[in-house]
Amino acid sequence: MPIPLRGTPAPRHLLALADDLSGAAETAVALGVPGGRIVLGPAPWSAPGNGEPVVVDLDTRSLPAADAARRVREALTDVPTDTLVLKKVDSLLRGNLAAETSAFATGAEAVVVATALPALGRTVREGVVHLDGVPLHTTGAWRAEAAAPPRSVAEALGDSRTTVISLDAVRGGSLPRALRETIAAGRLPLCDAETDADLDLIAEAALACGPGVRLMGTGGLAAAVGRLTAPAPATAAPSVRRGRRPLLVVVGTAEPTAVAQIAQLTARGARHIAVPLDQPLSDVRPSLDGTSDVTVLSIDNTQGVHPGSARRAVLALARLAADRAGAADLVLTGGETARRVLDALDVRHLTALGQIHHGAVRAETPDGRHVVTRPGSFGDTDSLLRIAAVLKPDLFHVAPHDPDLFHRAPHDPDLFHRAPHDPDLFHRAPHDLDFSHRSPLHPSPQGDPLVNATPTADDRSTLPLIAVTMGDGAGIGPEVIVPALLHRDTLARCRPVVIGDAERLRQAAAILGVDCDIVPVETPDEAEFTPGRINVVDLGLLPADLPWGELSPVAGEGAYQYVRVAADLAMKGAVHGICTAPLNKEALHAAGHVYPGHTELLAHLTGVEEVSMMLSTPKVKVIHVTTHIGLIDAVNRIEPGLVERTVRRGHEAMVRAGVAKPVIGVCGINPHAGENGLFGYGEEEEKIVPALEVLRADGIDARGPLPADTAFFLAGRGDYDLIVAMYHDQGHGPVKVLGIEAGVNMTVGLPVIRTSVDHGTAFDIAGKGVAEAGSMVEALRQAAEMSSVPAP
Repeated sequence: MPIPLRGTPAPRHLLALADDLSGAAETAVALGVPGGRIVLGPAPWSAPGNGEPVVVDLDTRSLPAADAARRVREALTDVPTDTLVLKKVDSLLRGNLAAETSAFATGAEAVVVATALPALGRTVREGVVHLDGVPLHTTGAWRAEAAAPPRSVAEALGDSRTTVISLDAVRGGSLPRALRETIAAGRLPLCDAETDADLDLIAEAALACGPGVRLMGTGGLAAAVGRLTAPAPATAAPSVRRGRRPLLVVVGTAEPTAVAQIAQLTARGARHIAVPLDQPLSDVRPSLDGTSDVTVLSIDNTQGVHPGSARRAVLALARLAADRAGAADLVLTGGETARRVLDALDVRHLTALGQIHHGAVRAETPDGRHVVTRPGSFGDTDSLLRIAAVLKPDLFHVAPHDPDLFHRAPHDPDLFHRAPHDPDLFHRAPHDLDFSHRSPLHPSPQGDPLVNATPTADDRSTLPLIAVTMGDGAGIGPEVIVPALLHRDTLARCRPVVIGDAERLRQAAAILGVDCDIVPVETPDEAEFTPGRINVVDLGLLPADLPWGELSPVAGEGAYQYVRVAADLAMKGAVHGICTAPLNKEALHAAGHVYPGHTELLAHLTGVEEVSMMLSTPKVKVIHVTTHIGLIDAVNRIEPGLVERTVRRGHEAMVRAGVAKPVIGVCGINPHAGENGLFGYGEEEEKIVPALEVLRADGIDARGPLPADTAFFLAGRGDYDLIVAMYHDQGHGPVKVLGIEAGVNMTVGLPVIRTSVDHGTAFDIAGKGVAEAGSMVEALRQAAEMSSVPAP
């Protein structure tokens, strides 16, 4: 039925235009009409007979500006004058905003703009978009874009005829008058907003200005329109599932959170295929033909996504996904990725069913395939997990202690058809879900492809042997090692052998409820690698009654001996890399081994005088010239030779990781890198510049000295492959902001690569079975990637 709009004399239709598919889907549910149609345009618009809103994906995000503007104008051709028209824009101001705004304003009495999206912490103050309080143009949100981010909404729209409507005007009762005066002056009103209540006021005031006024904004503004227009509830027909469908998750985004989102799925049974950009798509196996329950496809962006390269990666990924999709239900993150996949499958429209979490829209194709679309930058680390729980309730079931959430699925068809404004749905913590029967901690039955999709014995000979030291046995090391070594991604990448105590690992497995075989071996070459088996060089140093979570010299001695044996194996060539679980420095010292940590201990054991610490995250990699010494001592220790050697170690590590010609940014010591002598006493010229001159002469692309604040911003955007920090906090602080949740500590300069988890022994939770193994899985992955296997 037509939409009754408060305060208007006649019913109006509603047309919403978006520049990509995930934005169109977000808009469809934001308008509050499940069952509404999402048209994969461009296509001529015609008012539907039932008067429901129509949302069109114009697919203009990556078009040339002139073509994008043309599509907008064509979409507005012959639209009745009583139609409310909304233009959905990206909350990060990406896309052809200037060209599309000009086209959208053609023929309109006015356009009112509101680009805030409070649900994701994206606000607008004084005409500037802020992300969690930080101006957009100072963040790394545009790191995969070829252009620099706009400094204001007006700059993004490319229109100098703009007037900012302040928060005081929005909230103070003068908004209707401010809009009318701005429109009468022939200017474009840009409305500040920080809350959904602000957007409600803007939508109501804009619509009261008359039928010739169009709206431009985010999904937050669309939701405000949905609340204001109060459409009659529409009932979407219950989905008819034609048998059991596999699930294909396609991650078309370079966002750092994507790594953690994928890890939560793979840790609970999904198969992950990371597609190298330089590998022919035909070489990617196995095919996605319905034999697997849940498969995740993503671009292998371990080398980073450089500005301007993102679209090529998305197109390659989408072609592969469409080619291999079969009859699978789909989860598609990133608007362009989603559109390219559905275009290849010849899907021309979708029926919106509801929203799983903000921006994650569940829809249905004409042939009954379920599709969830989600913008690439949306979603917390549990986003994909929550989506999978809806689409595959047979695999991801519900914890019995949570009777209120998910327990009705799939028997209650209305559970996931709620309006998007229901604040109580899907806001529980991810640990409320129980995935134990699909977890590596509870392996699936023999023959399950998600468990057995690991390399054959012949294939394994080419995988690196990684010694995994157990760390302090009183800490969480054993509890993170067990699930990490049972993880399929680990078995697909390396041959891990624990150096530790078999009995302590069995105790950890019992605490976790894991049914696995922990098998002692004399040497790593005796190990056999099959799902459900953990190989351990058993030193037998810990008593059976060693308490969990208590400082112990016995555990400190054990931690030392595990590292000593691993180093000895590495020096003999019996292992190709080392991955360390955390040790406790106080326990290590109590046992008589006085070293600041793993780095110095390994350097001593391998006879290396100098090594470097590198922190590696999906977003930025940092190597340190100095680490665990005081700041004054660090400045005194820095000299050209040390800087040169550190950069060379970092360059070698990046080349080993597959970056043929790494671009390295070298930080200064003083604020603004000394700013030509204004700060400090010429330390940059004395201690850093001579090293850079030698390095460049040898063909190493080392740039600097750089102001540290600028260097890390540019690295987060993708301009640098590696940053060289001069002292501990200069490197550690930014890393902990930019991605430590998926970070790994690495030691470079040893005869073998060494990686470590990014956390400590966590005595407070040791022995309780609650420690997360994600950092250990990531540490093993990077150890495998950076360790080379000698040719036979």
